[in-house]
Amino acid sequence: MAAPFGAREVLDRFHVDYRAALNSGDYHPFVWPYRALGPYLLVFYLLLPPTQSRAVHLARYPIFALIVYLSVTAIRDCRSPAVTVGYGIGLLNAWTILWSATLLIFNDGRKDYQRIERQERPYVAQENDETLIQNTQGETTALDGSTMDGLKSLHPMAEIPQSIVASADDPETDYPEVWADQEPIPSDSPNQTYVWQPLPRSFPHRLDYILDLITNFRGLRWTHQAPHNTFPPPPHIRSSLPPPSPPPSLPPSHYPTRLTLFTKNLASFLLCSLTLDALKYLTSHDAYFLTAPRSSTPSPFPYPRTTRVIISLVFVYASLLNIFLLGPLLLSCALGPTILGPHASPWLYPPQFGPLSSIATNGLAGLWAGWWHQLFRHGFESAGEYTSTAILRLPRRRRKSTAGAAVRVAVAFACSGILHACASRTIPGAAHTRPWGRSFAFFAAQPVGIVAQRAGSAWLRRQGYREALPWWLRRAGNVAVVVAWCWLTGPWIADEFAAGGIWLYEPLPVSLIRGWRGEGWWRWGGKWVRWYSADRWWKSGLVFMGG
Repeated sequence: MAAPFGAREVLDRFHVDYRAALNSGDYHPFVWPYRALGPYLLVFYLLLPPTQSRAVHLARYPIFALIVYLSVTAIRDCRSPAVTVGYGIGLLNAWTILWSATLLIFNDGRKDYQRIERQERPYVAQENDETLIQNTQGETTALDGSTMDGLKSLHPMAEIPQSIVASADDPETDYPEVWADQEPIPSDSPNQTYVWQPLPRSFPHRLDYILDLITNFRGLRWTHQAPHNTFPPPPHIRSSLPPPSPPPSLPPSHYPTRLTLFTKNLASFLLCSLTLDALKYLTSHDAYFLTAPRSSTPSPFPYPRTTRVIISLVFVYASLLNIFLLGPLLLSCALGPTILGPHASPWLYPPQFGPLSSIATNGLAGLWAGWWHQLFRHGFESAGEYTSTAILRLPRRRRKSTAGAAVRVAVAFACSGILHACASRTIPGAAHTRPWGRSFAFFAAQPVGIVAQRAGSAWLRRQGYREALPWWLRRAGNVAVVVAWCWLTGPWIADEFAAGGIWLYEPLPVSLIRGWRGEGWWRWGGKWVRWYSADRWWKSGLVFMGG
């Protein structure tokens, strides 16, 4: 059964509505770089040289306020006829606010983070190693770390005494550094060592450092590295760092080389592309996916509710995975260490998604904390930690309690809901979306499901039923809970995506399936970028129109 109208008709309507909104002055195009000043302000502030100046420390608050203002006005005023660009206006500006808060308010991005770096000159221990030294924040710290306050991180990788951190005032830290490649570093090499590097003093070094901090959301090789779905530092790095070291390394066979990274990711990318092509063909024949998300919409599939939720879930997963796979293929494999240097090291490109076994082992908690991508985890966790400590001011003993954990989890999912609600507000089909009633509600409901499942599991344990069940039945029960919960809440987010028109985007330039069926091989077209001239020169720039 064909849809009563086609994707091209809906996209043409988006362009007509967009031009009408521009002509009436209701909305404006998202112009780069004018509308992207927020991230540049964040870079500018963090790039300031290391200093103990209180004025510089306090300047982060007005900088953050200005970032919030710029991002909020972009979400309020800017639109695009392209579904990917329109969705990105809301999502990325909301993320800019949260990530800026993480680096400026919840933490101090100039002091609270360190990165593993390899120095060409060794750290030379002094004879009075038992004495106190001065760290980068002006605190006195024993070499055994006994008086160290600790880094503001939820990950055990951050439990590192400041005595093994390279000082920002040490001229040794300005020597060129090279991070790990796949060749182990001989332990007896006198000219190479790994350190935890704070904010460097030299500008070229600091520029690389800050750009990596801002764009490396998962914190790979940083003190805030996500504990899930990442590789810990390889053995030759971990063994070089003085104790206490980061989490134990995996066996060497678990770390990819550039060749294995290329072959595995290329195979996954091709399979993912074929999956997306099939999904685009299926969705193009169901009006539900063409901004008509109503239960009464005729469907060519049996069991419409279940089928549409499954297709939406697989479409989201495949779309994200396709984008994530491009990172290692382009950065580590294509550009490589010749151009990117240490940033092309294969161990810095672990899979974005975890094992599906996390769902069977931990149910809903495993779905979100183990299997789903952890790209925004540090921002969400920092917001939850800040809420429990600085806003609610929970006592230390209550922060680690069940109530404290519930607060952090609820805040994390609320932040995710806000991000997606903002994206629903700026997508071209926003007239049909319900940002708070569907996008936000879906994510806000997830902690309820997690708490309910854990409460049920605790009750079974107290009654002695849980241990009496075989392990395979317990895991099957976890999977059943996840399936039932997704069937119950999945339509909220699926309907929202369909109403906004997100499935109208073309993920591939060439469609084998639609080409073979006579619907056209080439799928991209139109003017992707154009120059926009405004009444003020600084408001002029590039406008991205999509394909």
